[in-house]
Amino acid sequence: MRSRQLFMGSCLVFVFVSLLVPTWLLGDVYIKQKRHTDAFEVMGQKQPAKDEILEFWLSQNKGRIDMGEDHSVIILLDQGIMYLVDHTRMEYREVPYGSLDEIVSYSLSQSDMSAEEQAQAQQFMKGMMDMMKAEVNVEETEETREIRGWNTRKYLMKTKIMMMEGTSEIWATEDVDIDYDLYRSLGAPFMAKQPGFDQVFEEMKKIKGIAVLNVTTSGAMGAQVKSTEEVLEAVEKSAPSGTYEVSQGYKKAN
Repeated sequence: MRSRQLFMGSCLVFVFVSLLVPTWLLGDVYIKQKRHTDAFEVMGQKQPAKDEILEFWLSQNKGRIDMGEDHSVIILLDQGIMYLVDHTRMEYREVPYGSLDEIVSYSLSQSDMSAEEQAQAQQFMKGMMDMMKAEVNVEETEETREIRGWNTRKYLMKTKIMMMEGTSEIWATEDVDIDYDLYRSLGAPFMAKQPGFDQVFEEMKKIKGIAVLNVTTSGAMGAQVKSTEEVLEAVEKSAPSGTYEVSQGYKKAN
């Protein structure tokens, strides 16, 4: 049972990173972001409101996301590797960075499932992947406002993945001094093998600059979830030594 939970968790983390990172892949940039999720209830289970601080270190071929003090994701594009790091256990999982199908195959091969269980899980995930084609529509508006000293423009985005639908109000700025052509082109490797990538990438290009405020309402299984993501800091600077490496003393977990 634990192997199945870890397998599904790895797949969900991969989907999360695939969708999130293209929005922030900017070059040598440090970004500090605050995320607030309102309380919600799904299938009779109540989830309390939650506040998180996420920190991003991003360069031309690698990136790191720190989700609080407990977990990190390290991505090495040039090596085709993603590390899922659990600081509470001082361990990490190494996953090939590619299509979701490759992630599934690798995760299953590293589990202690029987051959029959692996075949069942592979078939289940194949069906899931066939349904995971993302639909995204971005609309630029004429509304502008100043946020934390940045001049921003409002965009409306609608997304649909499987049975989940969401609407986002995005405020983006071009005030951050970065190479936006590089920013857009580097988003491609993270999603190029995912269903519906071409349409998603073209739509995301409509957002000029980087999103500094994003208010999203999404719904699935009768639950409505509202979250707010706000950039607190976005600066160009060199990452500290060891940022894109697993810390010494951490053990590799299957």
